[in-house]
Amino acid sequence: MKIPRIVLAGTHSGVGKTTLATGLMAALNRRQRPIQGYKVGPDYIDPSYHTAATGRPSRNLDRWLLGERLPSVFVQSTEERWAVIEGVMGLFDGMSGTAGFGSTADVAKLLNAPILLIVDASSMSRSVAALVHGFKTYDPEVSLQGVILNRVKSTAQEKILREALSELQVPVLGVLPKETSLHLPERHLGLIPVGEGGLLEGFIDTLSKLITDHIDLDQVERIMLSAPNLNRSVFANTNPGAHSQPSQGDKFRLGLAWDEAFLFYYQDALDLAERLNGTIVPFSPLHDHSLPENLDGIFLGGGFPELHLKELSRNTLFLNSLRAYAASGKPLYAECGGYMYLGRSITDFEGQELPMADLIPMKAEMTKRLQGIGYRRGIFRKDNFLGPRGTVVQGHEFHYSKVTYEADVPAAYELFKGDQADRMEGYAQDNLIASYLHLNFAGHPELLEHWFRSPRQRRGT
Repeated sequence: MKIPRIVLAGTHSGVGKTTLATGLMAALNRRQRPIQGYKVGPDYIDPSYHTAATGRPSRNLDRWLLGERLPSVFVQSTEERWAVIEGVMGLFDGMSGTAGFGSTADVAKLLNAPILLIVDASSMSRSVAALVHGFKTYDPEVSLQGVILNRVKSTAQEKILREALSELQVPVLGVLPKETSLHLPERHLGLIPVGEGGLLEGFIDTLSKLITDHIDLDQVERIMLSAPNLNRSVFANTNPGAHSQPSQGDKFRLGLAWDEAFLFYYQDALDLAERLNGTIVPFSPLHDHSLPENLDGIFLGGGFPELHLKELSRNTLFLNSLRAYAASGKPLYAECGGYMYLGRSITDFEGQELPMADLIPMKAEMTKRLQGIGYRRGIFRKDNFLGPRGTVVQGHEFHYSKVTYEADVPAAYELFKGDQADRMEGYAQDNLIASYLHLNFAGHPELLEHWFRSPRQRRGT
């Protein structure tokens, strides 16, 4: 199975991976290559830039969220396409307390993919050779095929850097000047997503031209095309959900909150829903006056509701429609921003409290400090429409808000950090499951299978 592919890794966070990966995808796309973008790790925002550059939904490759199904998810989405994979953090930085599990290097080895190392050379000269030598030799199984030097200040500095690296026989595939005008917009959760207006008009074209002018795209393509063939049988057999047969009968109409406030979803999870005889029906809590008709379930994902609180709170017609849906007994699943939205109110960064859906007896409050970040293992506390009590899931949380409950409520999960119990999390009562935990259903196909086939949920009772 021939899949042209390459991984863009960094020596550390902040070297320009997202900017360069997005630009490379755009430049190759303009050369009529069928580029498919990927992001190592759980991040939702970086892939939105990939999507803008390629015209195809980008996807996540996360060892924790996808588990043994990662290779199959990769193969499914990249068949007859060329994969450009943006790494996470530094090349060898993985989950805390592990020997690099989930790192860019770990995923690259799993996919047998060649690597280009991005180096922030703004304050370096001959020391760049020692740095690159260390990254090349640290793990013999890593296939480091070239270097891109970013933020180079002058032609004199470039000459010194190239001479130093020539002694290692590591090809320099590109040298980018220090460009202060090409910073992606940021705020408290990192980059601003494209779907929320984070991309300036013409930015992709400018970025594509910069990459075309300063990176040897012919050599990049040669490296991608020389990537070893993959064993189709090994990769295809790691994801039972990939071969799930659609159930007979009417399609399961899954309502999906999708607008500037709610836009954090994993594309492979949505693809899985459609393979399981589901139909994705988008709606907007910001702009719509009511839910679409005849929904069998609702998925309220994460996003940035805190930036649209007045509009969400004032849209009383939609809130009434959502309350009527919940009262019908049909299932409603929410994560992070969607979880906050289902509470009684959200207090913004300035201390203003605004009423929300009032489906969960809790209040959410934005804070200036990060309240939760990291991978978590969760165990369902009770039977629900996603699975029976005791079902184990692997998710991720990242939020600057906190919630306060007005009384004891049934939690959705007991969470664990590693092997240590952490806390009770979320809310699960009747037809509603909500929490801060983000799941990638492509890593847990059994959850959607359980939800979609449940006769009880079909009847909406």
